[in-house]
Amino acid sequence: MKRSRTRLAWLAVPLLSLMLVASGCSSSDDGSGTVEDTSTAPGGEVVPGAAAIGIADLTFEPTTLPVASGSTDITITNADAVDHTFTLDDMSVDETIAAGDSATVTVDLSESSGFHCEIHPAMTGTLEVA
Repeated sequence: MKRSRTRLAWLAVPLLSLMLVASGCSSSDDGSGTVEDTSTAPGGEVVPGAAAIGIADLTFEPTTLPVASGSTDITITNADAVDHTFTLDDMSVDETIAAGDSATVTVDLSESSGFHCEIHPAMTGTLEVA
């Protein structure tokens, strides 16, 4: 009987440790795979300077991103197991993002612009100048 309790204790300790570590982790992901857009304030006002786009399941998220006129840094995070590009339709920005990696690009826009992945042409989106 003592041997069974000891074996059970050895199994319980790692399991409890794992549960404690997992409960201490948090994420701003709402479960949809969406990366939080940092270019807008809570009231919807566009904040100049920074924005974020995620890539998951061969899709940009969000597909329409409001950005301020002028220079904006956009961090693109590729959660897929394959490489992608973030390419403005006018080819002024063409950045390859390796699988599981992130890259930050600077765009300077005075009007809205489309973007796409050169490797996967069905992946498209719009930077909407507000």
